[in-house]
Amino acid sequence: MNAMNIKTQIITTAAQAVALIGLIGVIAVYSQMTWTRSAALTEATNVAQQLAGTITFKASDDPHSLFERPNALREFLTSQHVRSHRDFVVVDRQKVVLADIAGEEHNIGGQFTHDLGNEIASTMEDGRPRDFTEVSPEEPQGVEFVVVPVEEAEGKIIGAVLLETTPILLEAQQRTNGLVWLIGLCTAAAALTAGIFAFFLTRGFNTGLTGLTQGIQSLAQGDVGARIGNISENEFGRLAQGLNAMAGELETSRAQLLDQKSYIEDIVQTVAEGIAVIDNEGRVASVNPAASEIFGRRHDKIEGQEWQSVIDMQSVAGDKLAPGNSPIELALVTSRPYQREVSVLRPDGSRRLVVASCSPLNRPDGGVVLSLNDVSELRRAERTVNQRAEELAILNLELRQNSEATGRLVKLGELLQACVTFREAFDVVGSAMPDFFKDLSGTVHLTSASRNLVEEMAHWGDVRSSAAQFGPEDCWALRRGQEHISGPGLLSPRCSHINDGGTGGYVCVPLAAQGETLGILHLCEPQAAAKPQWLSDWHQILRGVADTLALALANLRLRETLRQQSIRDPNTGLFNRRYIEETGNRELRRMQRAEQPFAMIMLDVDHFKQFNDTFGHEAGDLVLKHVASVLLDHARETDVASRYGGEEFALILPGVSLASGAERAESLRQAIRQIHLVHRGHTLGTVTASFGVAAYPDNGVQWADIVNTADRALYQAKNEGRDRVVAGQSNPAQATAV
Repeated sequence: MNAMNIKTQIITTAAQAVALIGLIGVIAVYSQMTWTRSAALTEATNVAQQLAGTITFKASDDPHSLFERPNALREFLTSQHVRSHRDFVVVDRQKVVLADIAGEEHNIGGQFTHDLGNEIASTMEDGRPRDFTEVSPEEPQGVEFVVVPVEEAEGKIIGAVLLETTPILLEAQQRTNGLVWLIGLCTAAAALTAGIFAFFLTRGFNTGLTGLTQGIQSLAQGDVGARIGNISENEFGRLAQGLNAMAGELETSRAQLLDQKSYIEDIVQTVAEGIAVIDNEGRVASVNPAASEIFGRRHDKIEGQEWQSVIDMQSVAGDKLAPGNSPIELALVTSRPYQREVSVLRPDGSRRLVVASCSPLNRPDGGVVLSLNDVSELRRAERTVNQRAEELAILNLELRQNSEATGRLVKLGELLQACVTFREAFDVVGSAMPDFFKDLSGTVHLTSASRNLVEEMAHWGDVRSSAAQFGPEDCWALRRGQEHISGPGLLSPRCSHINDGGTGGYVCVPLAAQGETLGILHLCEPQAAAKPQWLSDWHQILRGVADTLALALANLRLRETLRQQSIRDPNTGLFNRRYIEETGNRELRRMQRAEQPFAMIMLDVDHFKQFNDTFGHEAGDLVLKHVASVLLDHARETDVASRYGGEEFALILPGVSLASGAERAESLRQAIRQIHLVHRGHTLGTVTASFGVAAYPDNGVQWADIVNTADRALYQAKNEGRDRVVAGQSNPAQATAV
């Protein structure tokens, strides 16, 4: 039957080859016809386009083309028809026939309507040549035409030329008919050759295939010693030799398989993975020692028993599995492999975590093989690893938080170091502290220079638990010089400056740096009773913030001290000459922009050298201090008083005219006369001073002009008898005593 099928396939293949040859021939004929028609149409189109170009050509000696001269156009078409034996028609834009060949003159003047698809109008619309079939009562079989547009030099389409293509197509068809006969003869010859080849091939194939079929049937029945005789020299002979060699190899392999079976049985008995075979009735056919150890039973107590009576599978958590939900039941019912992690309950009550894999056996009577991989130790190790991973994650989180806190501390330190005033520093603190302490509220208090008052300088959060001002003795942190924590459940006393009613928790941290306590950092938690560990999360950050803030405040205070020392006179506490020159020049420019006056008073203590010579330098310093005190008492907030040098003082008065400045100087002169000093039991006598006043714009527009005018007025006051006020004039050579 197989041989018949192969012979049928050979015959079918030969028939398909013949059909394929014929198909190729038909395709070739069709392609030739299509190509011939396309070439004929292309040739006709080119001729028609040349004709269209000729009838629109305008010679240099004649401004009119053939298209514009109907009679000449008809003669031209007649000559072209005689020469090429082809019909030509020329129509205008409305498809009216302008010229036709001889014998068709009756069509001239009429509209050409034999293009059923209106191809002529379409060509004149888009300028693309087309072919169509003319169907008319005179030509019921149809005449093939190609139409091309007639264009003027400007590209405007003014008509169309129709060229008959039927003679060209008939000539192409005649050439194609000859090719069809040639291809038909070739196809018949190929079919005859294929039939003869199929007959002889089938005859030789049947002889060789019979021997092969008998040998294969013997091997299929298990006779590995069967061999094929009468081996020929063709392909079937080589197949027979291969089949005999394969039979020999099968015979050798059978012996090897018997040895391997024994080897595999040894592996199953010694492998660490538990293996059990369960038949299709649910009985345990065999188990290896590893499976017996997992089940907690001897193999003779397991084999031959219903698996459910000797194997107690439960979930990993130790719960009973739902009926039909164990891997064994699922594999037996569905004949598909299943795997699941389960726990096996042993007779002694202990459990083993195993990965149970059930795979159906590939044999007619069915059954499954159960493999058990003990993962108890693995799961214990995984739990240990997970615990360590959680601990590492916590440590990593803490490290990341510490790193972020450290980064914020560094940034806070950089910002504080860039501050030039305490106000700037406390603005930075107020905006930065919420990033460090989240929902906690707090304040920063600074100790005053007199050490008798602690004042709030910065605050953040919604709660104010501390007074804005209090004495140093009211805070336990300042008393003890160390951190002080108080709250519910703590025995530590509460600071007197806390005003939360004793319900919340708080911490005060001294801000100490460079051996000096500058103030405190205060944090509060109103819900401390519900959050007993509220401070533990912030304690390390708190210390870092306090140290950074304390160091920055100490540096600011040091810079402020140095600045004050650089701009103030240490004896009188007034600004020095350097400061007043910088400030006076700046204030003068400001008054000029505001178009306001600006005055300056210079004064000199009269007979100051006598105080030093008579009573000593200490007495002289005492006089200078009291004169400075009078200046400060009579100065406005916008005025600037300074010790200009020796016993000479200066006072700049923004917004004050020359006359008002002279009045202010007179008030100062009278106030200085009221000074009565006693030094070491000796009365120092009356203190007087001489004054010189200058102002902008009366005495100039430059700072140097104002200073020089005031200085000259001062010396004039001294020369005129001292203890008087002299105001400078616009002409420095003149001055008026007040």
